[in-house]
Amino acid sequence: MMETGSASQNEILASFFKRLETIEAMLRIIVSEAKIRALLTFRGDPERKVLLDFAHAPARVVLDDKTRDADLIVTIRGEVMHDILSGFISAGTALGQRELLLRGSASHLARLIPLFDFAPVLYREHLEKPGSSLSSPQSDSNMSKEESMESRTFKGDPIPLVPLSGFEKAMFGALNGVSYSLGYLVGLARYRVFKKLNLFDVLSAMSRGLAAAAPQGKLENRN
Repeated sequence: MMETGSASQNEILASFFKRLETIEAMLRIIVSEAKIRALLTFRGDPERKVLLDFAHAPARVVLDDKTRDADLIVTIRGEVMHDILSGFISAGTALGQRELLLRGSASHLARLIPLFDFAPVLYREHLEKPGSSLSSPQSDSNMSKEESMESRTFKGDPIPLVPLSGFEKAMFGALNGVSYSLGYLVGLARYRVFKKLNLFDVLSAMSRGLAAAAPQGKLENRN
C-alpha cells in the first residue's frame, strides 16, 4: 500500500477526475455518449466524493457533491481505485471481489468501465505532476519549503503545471496545435467521410501508443 506524500491518495484521485473535464469530448466517446450521472465515493481519510455528470452539457466533474441525484453510485476504497487506475486490477475484478460497491444499473456501470480502462496513461501522467506524487516519508523530509507550503494548501484542485522555459512553451504550444489538428482531422473523417469509423478504437489506439512510448517500469511496483 502506498504512503501519503504531499497530498492524500483520495485528494489525488479527486483532482485527477477533475482534470478530465478538459477532455470532455473524448470522455463522451469513451462512455458511448451515455447521459449518466455517476457519484464516486472514495473511502479513506479524508473521504472524497466525485460526481461525473455526463447528463450536463458540457459534461462536468463536481468534487464533493452533496446531492444524491445520480444514476450510478460507486463506493470504493481510495487505494483500490488507485490500483484500478494504475492498471493493477480491473474494475470488473474489484466488483467481483466486492471491493467496488455498486448501486444502480449494471448497464450504466458497463458504460463507465471503459473510462477506467482508458485512464492508466493519463493517471500515470497525473501522478508525475509536482504536488501530486504519493511518495515515501524520506522523500517528504527532502521537500523544499515551497513544496511543503503547496502540500499544506492542496485541496484536491487540478495540479498546476511546472514552470516552462520559453523554448518549452513554444514547442509545447506547437505540439498542442498539431494535436488539435489531428483531432480535427479524425473528427472530420468520422462525421463527414467515414461515418462507420469507431472513435473509441481510435482513442484506444492512441492510449496504447502512449503506453508503448512510456519508459519501462513506471508504476509496475507499489511503493
